[in-house]
Amino acid sequence: MEKNGRIDERYVSSIAKEVSNIKNLGHQIVIVSSGARACGYGLIKSKGVSISEKQALCAIGQIELMKIYSEKFKFFGRKIAQLLLTRDDFNDRRRFLNFRNTLISLEKLDVIPIVNENDTVAIDEIKLGDNDTLSAYVAIGWGADILIIFTTVDGVLNEEGKAIKKYKNDQHLLHLKNSRWGSGGINTKIEAAKMASRAGIKTVILNGKTNDFSNLLDGKEVGTQFLPRKRLRTRKAWIALMTTPRGKIYIDKGASLAIVKGKSLLPVGIVQVDGNFERGDTVEIIENVHPIGRGIVDFSISEIREMLVTKKKGHDEVCHADNLIVYPNSEH
Repeated sequence: MEKNGRIDERYVSSIAKEVSNIKNLGHQIVIVSSGARACGYGLIKSKGVSISEKQALCAIGQIELMKIYSEKFKFFGRKIAQLLLTRDDFNDRRRFLNFRNTLISLEKLDVIPIVNENDTVAIDEIKLGDNDTLSAYVAIGWGADILIIFTTVDGVLNEEGKAIKKYKNDQHLLHLKNSRWGSGGINTKIEAAKMASRAGIKTVILNGKTNDFSNLLDGKEVGTQFLPRKRLRTRKAWIALMTTPRGKIYIDKGASLAIVKGKSLLPVGIVQVDGNFERGDTVEIIENVHPIGRGIVDFSISEIREMLVTKKKGHDEVCHADNLIVYPNSEH
């Protein structure tokens, strides 16, 4: 992005060239892009003060942004498609699956998806500017092998200003100012990278303005790597990282041990419930005061409370094992 709000078209051309080369090798790729609001400013020279004005800038700029992408990819014989998403598209299971099915169809058609936040209707997205988080959601939902997050420096920098090769939670980092058009900076990139790595996706934060992208694809160690944990199945990753818990279920020690061993949550192990959830909602599962996991419930909170009052808990599964995710010890 240039200072006047115009898109750096030469940079977009370089991205189109690199992505086309990757596609020629038989790999699949999804691009998560920002820049709609800045494009809007570049066209009408109004910064936008209120939320509605910022949304209007996004609506104006989105067309220009996709026009530029389309022209640059067309030069390399490639077609693109646009997907505008919000957090709710990932939080809702049906909409999440629709998103995945769209990606599958675009892959079959050999079309490159370009994903952006739907800033024209999502107020929180404009306030938080979390395209980095969106990239992690897309990578997890798509089951990507690697997530590459571009920044304007050579990765995550330590206090001496040098790029960290492998990220660790206890490292002291250099604090950088946010760009003119962004509000998250390196912090949202780090959180997005940690999220994707928890789902088992290798993630790299690197300089998008240099040849680091090409070097990474050539197997060289560039940027800052976030090493992946054990791979989560897509459904488990969706429950753990994308859904918003609608309530809490407090359980006893016996139920906690059973869940950790891969068993379902039964009513007999429930001590207390809190929140406002219905069947099919996600809840957080807590032992004493420690969150130990998340699950999709097969009963509403009123139904579970009735079980607790009447003590007729039976043997129905409140959360089936397939719909449960247990947090690693480090996340308790």
